[in-house]
Amino acid sequence: MNRTPNWHDDVFFGLHFDLHPMKTDTSLGAETTYEHIRTELEKVRPDFVQYDCKGHVGYAGYPTKIGVPSPGVKKDALKIWRKVTRDLGIPLSVHYSGVWDQVQAELHPDWQRLKADGTPYGTESGNPYSLGADSPYDEELLIPQLKEVIDLHDIDGVWVDGECWAAGADWSETARALFTAETGITEIPMQPGDPHWAEFMAFHRRRFEAHIKRYADALHAHKPGFAVCSNWAYTIRMPDEVTAPLDYLSGDFTWAFGLDSAEAEAKFMDSRGLPWDLMAWGFTTGAGLQNALWTTKSAEHLQIEAASVAANGGAFWIYDQPTRSGRLIDWHMDVFADVAKFMRARQTVCRGTQSEPHVAVLHSQSHFYANNHPEGTNAVYNPGVPNTTLIGALQLLLDNGYHADVMNEDALLRRLDEYPVIAVMEQTHLPQTLRDALLAWVKRGGKLLLTGSHIVQDYGAALGVKAAGEPVDGVFNLPGDTGSAPISGEWQPVRVGSKAKALAPLLRTQELRSAVKSPSATLVPYGAGSIAAIYGPIATAYGNYRYSRTREYAAPIFKALTGTMPVEVDAPYTVHFTVRRDGTRRIIHLINSAPSNSLSPANPRIEGVVPTGSITVRVQCPKRPRSVTLVPKQKELAFTWRAGVLTLKLDSLDIHTAIVIQ
Repeated sequence: MNRTPNWHDDVFFGLHFDLHPMKTDTSLGAETTYEHIRTELEKVRPDFVQYDCKGHVGYAGYPTKIGVPSPGVKKDALKIWRKVTRDLGIPLSVHYSGVWDQVQAELHPDWQRLKADGTPYGTESGNPYSLGADSPYDEELLIPQLKEVIDLHDIDGVWVDGECWAAGADWSETARALFTAETGITEIPMQPGDPHWAEFMAFHRRRFEAHIKRYADALHAHKPGFAVCSNWAYTIRMPDEVTAPLDYLSGDFTWAFGLDSAEAEAKFMDSRGLPWDLMAWGFTTGAGLQNALWTTKSAEHLQIEAASVAANGGAFWIYDQPTRSGRLIDWHMDVFADVAKFMRARQTVCRGTQSEPHVAVLHSQSHFYANNHPEGTNAVYNPGVPNTTLIGALQLLLDNGYHADVMNEDALLRRLDEYPVIAVMEQTHLPQTLRDALLAWVKRGGKLLLTGSHIVQDYGAALGVKAAGEPVDGVFNLPGDTGSAPISGEWQPVRVGSKAKALAPLLRTQELRSAVKSPSATLVPYGAGSIAAIYGPIATAYGNYRYSRTREYAAPIFKALTGTMPVEVDAPYTVHFTVRRDGTRRIIHLINSAPSNSLSPANPRIEGVVPTGSITVRVQCPKRPRSVTLVPKQKELAFTWRAGVLTLKLDSLDIHTAIVIQ
């Protein structure tokens, strides 16, 4: 897809402010002043900022003539923000709620997305008031209102919120008629399991993409260089190939315990071929969104999240809320200034880099859409169990000291031969063409990790085993270094042939002597490569329960398959690393997330990190490097180089450092 470069291509650190204006507001913009906003922004010096325009309720925070302004608008704060950002020389984007708009749903009941029983969504707690993708909403409100804001304030972009995660199946007459016209199917499915359900959901995904294309094309035509983003589009919850003309990808990961999601999204978004960013909430709570007592995160908490994003090649920004009258909280900005300083010290080793191929983790769109069964809202992009499985697969690799990327089927097929190791963990419903390509790649020398009870059926004789009966569903145990870890789900009993080797038993109970006849994992040569197989749901289990003995169980199986990797790091499992390249520079990012305080559902706020102690890094390096530098300290590191292996030691690691090899 061709795209025109714009300002977002060059950003690294930003700030986001939204208010989601309400009917009950009384003082929007009343205390917004040029002097105050400029003083606070100058503390942080972001590359870009984003301010409020229209929130999920549907009210605008400025005096719109096209939409519905909140009755509490006292001053056009957006006008002041435009003046400040123009004088500071930074872009101004706006936050705008897309298909979630309660006001328009109430004003135009015929625009609403309908349930199978003909009633609208949004009438019960937790469901968004979402509008149909083919309703008149785009042409009558969204596009004209955003054009109005462009003409009034010459804004530089829009971040459309309340989008793919609020989109879903629609049983309105408009949607039914379009589905039949497009597919020829007259029998409209009503629930998962009905005939043509998959086609019905795929249809709604196409209609949502058409909605994005409609407004993106209109806004690009209205103002060339205008940057359009749909929040969470083409991320893990929407793993289709990118077809809509977006300028960048973005998402705001969860406010509490969000690091797993941030890492997975960063590694997937980095494979998508577009600039991308991830936004951290600047505040957190141990409760849900409703009636929560929010507290601002520490600088250290935000720095860990920032490092996890930036080290994977993305831009990072922080979400904060002004007072309802428009003032920024000065001490919040002091915290963000500390994060900005942390980011700027690392910018030269993060931006413009590319991941070095080590391990590719498949996030299959075929598997995702076959298993992300919607509940309640019939959301077409519900992450569901596949998200847990993917996070578990990635974290199991990262915690065991591997650098890994995440990609969908299309990207993996394009890049198969770049990677020495590929992990396909509990990925069902894969196209036969992909499975054939994976086995052909193994024959050429690739190392393939497969997990799940279905893999014997899907990959047959290539595994060197035969099914010994049907999969067994239950609670089993896996042996680790210090005991055993429980795991639930389906396991496939197998009989091992002469070419395969059993790697680990499956235990009936916690006792290490309680092994069943069938092994839990095997390794087999296949052509010039090899395949390691685990015959149960280890990735899903690790996604749900981060038990240390599960990690211990997986470590020797992974090592038996991969052998020596291009980069190996001896460090605690809380240290994840990523390897990037930039011209002649090879950059190894080390990130330590070990919290110094006890975390719990009552307090997910990280107050600091525990330094690691000594770390050893070994790098396969055919030629002796000219220099090895530690960033941000800009310190030359002592190293040894022998027989193509570079070895170096760090005395300790706080939050993040980058090792630059030239």
